[in-house]
Amino acid sequence: MMSARGCGPSFFGSMADAPSVEVRETAEAGVSMKIHFTFTFLEPDDSHPTKTIVKKIIQKQTSSTNRRWFLWTGLTAFISGLLGRDAVAQAAKTPPGLQKSGEPLTARMRLGNPPAQPLDTMLLFERGDNNNGRPTTHQVLSLIHQEKGKNSYPWTLYSSLETAHETGDACVVCSRLHKNGAGWSSGLHSEVFNHGRMVALGVNVEMSNDYSGPDPTEVIGVNIQAVAGPHPMQYGIQIHDGQGHFEKGIGLNGTSERGIDLNGKYDVGLDMHGNPIRLDEGTCVILDGKGQIRVRYQKGRIEFLNGDHCFGHLDVNGVDHAL
Repeated sequence: MMSARGCGPSFFGSMADAPSVEVRETAEAGVSMKIHFTFTFLEPDDSHPTKTIVKKIIQKQTSSTNRRWFLWTGLTAFISGLLGRDAVAQAAKTPPGLQKSGEPLTARMRLGNPPAQPLDTMLLFERGDNNNGRPTTHQVLSLIHQEKGKNSYPWTLYSSLETAHETGDACVVCSRLHKNGAGWSSGLHSEVFNHGRMVALGVNVEMSNDYSGPDPTEVIGVNIQAVAGPHPMQYGIQIHDGQGHFEKGIGLNGTSERGIDLNGKYDVGLDMHGNPIRLDEGTCVILDGKGQIRVRYQKGRIEFLNGDHCFGHLDVNGVDHAL
């Protein structure tokens, strides 16, 4: 009869926590053997990605050579199997409820024959399709995420870049679209289905600027450029109705020197079509570049001003007459 004693299947960080195994034979055999296993775990170096297990074996025996060899072989197999399972579990802990299926991924995967891209990348998934049957969606990478908890910051895809480059262009997410057919296409597409209270945003841009040096600097929330093509494009920004509508097309709710700065060269700066322009009472329409000559409505009068001096007015309650 043999009995074995050992610690549970886990790695230990110090000699005090190292597992030991003790084996005893029956007293009737007249002999006994005791084997202690002590394991020291070293931190990995640059040449080895996993922890190195160093075994120090102290063997004390009072039995024959055959019995010693038999017990040694069995215990070695037992401990090796136990530590092998622990090493795998330590290297890749599986979250509870995780289900895995399909083929393992590699750093380079290619399906079909898409055009080659000049990329210096760690991971590259390429796909070339030629679908002429029933139209369905096709993806290279799909991420599906659901959060049912109440206290969380669910970020399905996170990307971060810190750069100090002087030459070249940096972008955290780069999207390129080559459109060769008549199908509806979008470089970036966002759909928001709001079913709850508070804030829902299709695209959110948060900016900051703490540069105080002498060099000219432009920090812009959204930049839209017409970079190429012999023919004009229709809109830089378009807002239109589908099955719903917006209460306000554009909301400018900040504080700045100018709400809208039309610094380009346009045949018409604002084409209102059949839409009115509304000003609150006392707000001026400025007629010169210095802001001196102004027109405003205030207290029943349409006033003409040169600076703060009113040099003429019209009584809106007066008799209709030619000016």
